[in-house]
Amino acid sequence: MGSERPESDPGLQRQMDELSEQVATNRADIDALRDRADASDDRAVVSESRARAASERADVSEARAEEDHRRIGELEVRGEIDRKLIEELRAEGLLSREHSAQLEQALHSSRKIGAAMGIVMANRKLDEEDAFAILVKASQDTNRKLRLVADDVVFTGDVTDLPSA
Repeated sequence: MGSERPESDPGLQRQMDELSEQVATNRADIDALRDRADASDDRAVVSESRARAASERADVSEARAEEDHRRIGELEVRGEIDRKLIEELRAEGLLSREHSAQLEQALHSSRKIGAAMGIVMANRKLDEEDAFAILVKASQDTNRKLRLVADDVVFTGDVTDLPSA
């Protein structure tokens, strides 16, 4: 009996064959799970890269917003100084009411044009010079005053009808 080989038992051979099939199936399942895990790792790396890029864009956008707020503050201070100067000149009699009103209108128009330039700069990622050139070209193309073009841009926030740089 000691010399008898286990393969000679047909029931035992069948069990070994079934176990071999199960091992092969399990190995295939494990390989498939490893492949899925590798693919998930790859997607995670891509997602992390995208998240870093989005964070960097957010930082740049935040820096731009801070710069815009700083510029707005400077413009407001300058506007207040200009208004005070006009008041002083008018009080001293060096400036007529009519001329004073014209200067006030010019200051208002200048501020509106500056705001329109800011909108163009933000939407098209341009500098001040290029934004102003676009507004001037739109004014010339439509035969409208620059302040009216700026009014429309500030009112609507839409720059799609403006020419390209």
